[in-house]
Amino acid sequence: MIGLPQNQTDVEPTPEFNQRCLDLVRAWESGELPVKDAVAQLQQLHQDALNANHLANQGRAEHLMGYLQHYRGNLDVSIRHYERARALYLRVGNRVRAAAIDLNQGENYRFKGDFARARRLYRAAYDAATELNELRIQTIALVNEGLVLLATGQHDDARAAFQEGYQLACEWPEPNSNLYGILCEVHHGMATIHMHAHQHSEAWEEALRGLETASQSKQPFHLGFANRIMGEVVTALGGAPEEGFSADPDDYFRAALEAFREVNAEAELARTMFAQAKSLSTRGRRTTAARKLQQAMIIFTQLGMVDDAARAAEAQLAVL
Repeated sequence: MIGLPQNQTDVEPTPEFNQRCLDLVRAWESGELPVKDAVAQLQQLHQDALNANHLANQGRAEHLMGYLQHYRGNLDVSIRHYERARALYLRVGNRVRAAAIDLNQGENYRFKGDFARARRLYRAAYDAATELNELRIQTIALVNEGLVLLATGQHDDARAAFQEGYQLACEWPEPNSNLYGILCEVHHGMATIHMHAHQHSEAWEEALRGLETASQSKQPFHLGFANRIMGEVVTALGGAPEEGFSADPDDYFRAALEAFREVNAEAELARTMFAQAKSLSTRGRRTTAARKLQQAMIIFTQLGMVDDAARAAEAQLAVL
C-alpha cells in the first residue's frame, strides 16, 4: 500500500459521500424520489468517486446501486454491482462492509430460488459478523436464513431462526429503518408459520405486530409487507377477528400493491399478486385468481425469479 494516494487507502467512505448516497436511497424508499432519478444520481456519485480515485466511495456507490436494483427486481444487474462493491471493500480492508454485501447478495440468490447459495452467503455473513462483533449483520443474517428455511418448508428451523433473530434485534441500541424492516420480516415469517400450523389466532397477533411496526416506520416497503400478510391472515380466518379492521382481504392486498408501486418494487409487486391470487382462489374467485397468477408468473419470469415463477405456474394449473 506504500505510495498509494491516501484516498485509495481509506477503509470507510467519507462521511459526506456516504450521507449523500443514503439520502438518495431514503428519498426513494419513502417514495419522495422517482427511481430513475435515484439511479441517475447514484451513477453520478459513483463517477465522482471514480474521478477522485476513492475506492471506498466507489464501493459504497456500487453497494447502494445494487441495493436499489435488487428491489426493482433487476437481480442480475444487482449481483454485478454487489460483486464490484465487495471487491472494492476488500481492496481497502473493510471486512464489515464486505460481510454486508454477502447478506445483500444472499437476498439476490434467494429471490432467484438458489436457496443453497443464499444460505451459504448468509452463513458467511453471520460468521464474519460474529468474529467482528457486528450485531446488526448477525441479526439480519439469521432472519434472512429463516426466510430461506420458510421457503423450503423447514418451518421448525425457520421458527428457531426468527426467534433468535428477534432476540438479537431487541439488543439493538436504537430503532432505525433496518430494524423496522427486520421486525416486519420476523412477524411476516412467524405469521406464515402459524397459518401453516392452523394457529390462526397466533397468526393474527403476529400480523398485527407487523402492521404496528410498519406504521411506526412509515416506509412503503414495510407497509407493503405488513398489509400483504394481513391479507393472507384475514383470508385464512375468513374475516377480521377484531373491530376496526377490514374483513375484506383485498383491501390489504390493494394497500400492499399501492405501497410497492410507490417505489417500483417489481419483485414484491409480483409476490403480492401471487398472494392475492391464492386468496381469491380460496374465496372461490378462480377466474380472477388465474388472471392474477398469469400476471405474477410473467413478472417472475422476466425478473429471473425461477422458484416463484414455478410456484405461480403450479398454482395457476390448480385453479384452471
